[in-house]
Amino acid sequence: MMQTYLTLRALARGINPETGEFLNHTSLVHSPETIRMLFALADEFYAERERVKKAKLSPEERRQKNIAEGRPANFNFPWSEEDRKLLEEGYSAGKTIEALSVEFGRSLRGIAVQLEKMELITEEQAAAYN
Repeated sequence: MMQTYLTLRALARGINPETGEFLNHTSLVHSPETIRMLFALADEFYAERERVKKAKLSPEERRQKNIAEGRPANFNFPWSEEDRKLLEEGYSAGKTIEALSVEFGRSLRGIAVQLEKMELITEEQAAAYN
């Protein structure tokens, strides 16, 4: 898409995109209507490129991105009821917040906040993981 954008912009400026030379002054590309149309088309291709770039990532792509950026895999993912139940069971069985963090692919802070919401630790205990 970027190549199409650049080609249209070159034509709109009266330049042969393959050679970089100016097109003959009698060429149709020099008419005002054509110039406007070429710039408008180039802008559409650019806008489409930006839209595609911002496309929503799948959950697995988000996990991979989190890992690539040095964050736990499930960083910023919502908690499922099943995960909450397993978290409660793990914490009640004596697992540390650090161990639960690894097990659930969450940050220490994420685990602490969830345990606080479940009233398994106090606000002060959770604050230690800021």
